[in-house]
Amino acid sequence: MTSGSIGSHRAFMGVSITLCVILSLTLYVGWKFYFFNIANRISRIENAQYAEKKAQDLEKLGISFETKPAEAPAPTVLPKTPVSAPDIPPTTPTAPTTPNAPNAPNAPNAPTAPSTLTYSPTLQDSLYPAESSVKVLPLLETGDEVVQAMELLDQYWKTADWKARVPMVAHSERVAALMKVYYEAQGGSDPVPGNLVSKARYQINGTEILYFSYASSRPTGSLEIAMLRGPQGKFLIDWESLTGYGEMSFQELRAQRPTKQVLMRTYVRLFEYYNYEFSDSKKYLCIKLMSESGVNSVYGYCERGTQLAQWIERDLASTGPIGFKGYTLLISFPPNAQSNQCVNLDKVVAQRWLNLP
Repeated sequence: MTSGSIGSHRAFMGVSITLCVILSLTLYVGWKFYFFNIANRISRIENAQYAEKKAQDLEKLGISFETKPAEAPAPTVLPKTPVSAPDIPPTTPTAPTTPNAPNAPNAPNAPTAPSTLTYSPTLQDSLYPAESSVKVLPLLETGDEVVQAMELLDQYWKTADWKARVPMVAHSERVAALMKVYYEAQGGSDPVPGNLVSKARYQINGTEILYFSYASSRPTGSLEIAMLRGPQGKFLIDWESLTGYGEMSFQELRAQRPTKQVLMRTYVRLFEYYNYEFSDSKKYLCIKLMSESGVNSVYGYCERGTQLAQWIERDLASTGPIGFKGYTLLISFPPNAQSNQCVNLDKVVAQRWLNLP
């Protein structure tokens, strides 16, 4: 073999080895990049699933869900809220505001006693509520506040006498009278919780709440419990949203047919039932109103094309043919009502049973 051929061979080997090294490095970097992308995608999916679960929990309360960019992204199918939640420390109790407001929390038009959780109404002239602003707050499950809240819930379920439950509920100065009406006059009872499904901490329109979801036989399949800070800073149960309190029971409502507005908490969905005064399906929008147990129901109507009707159609569009949402409503019977099951939809006070500013 000549010296020229030896040099050519060595040059060929050098180029081959260099190419092999480059190819190996390319493959190594490519595989690292590929697996990094896979891990990143899995992480994003997990974050999205977590955010969707939070959003679904809030949807059951009728609350639109919004997060900041640093938090897990919310599903795009949910409407975004127009206002960001104010940055206040999550441990700061809500300051007192105007008592005796006509739309005081959880019982519009009801007189209120001074409480650290009362607030001034907004959009008094609107027939439907504004979107809520929601922030997810860190939840320390072993923290003193969460442990205390769970112990209070356990004590509540074990306490049979409603009078002994009064110190456990928020707005107790005002709510005690409602509890007496509910348990003694209406013959109401508390829902039975199943297994604990989830718990979370939120700031809704500037008010901090602890949220617990239990399995339930209710129409939505879940029992949502909100806990608010009381005068001493400890979390107390929002009893009105827990029981679905209304100024009348469904039985009383149908028997008395009141023409004055009555506050009711009901499950609602779009429906097609047109009869009596509301037989014109082109003129009226119909929704079905169900009691918290799902046993009793009436039908509510408002004129199509009005702002209230348009808002209801948008808000209930996602429920489908069998889904429900919880509304706090003002309803009334027409004068000389022809039936005990068709009512006027006068106002949607809140698109949930929990009423917050």
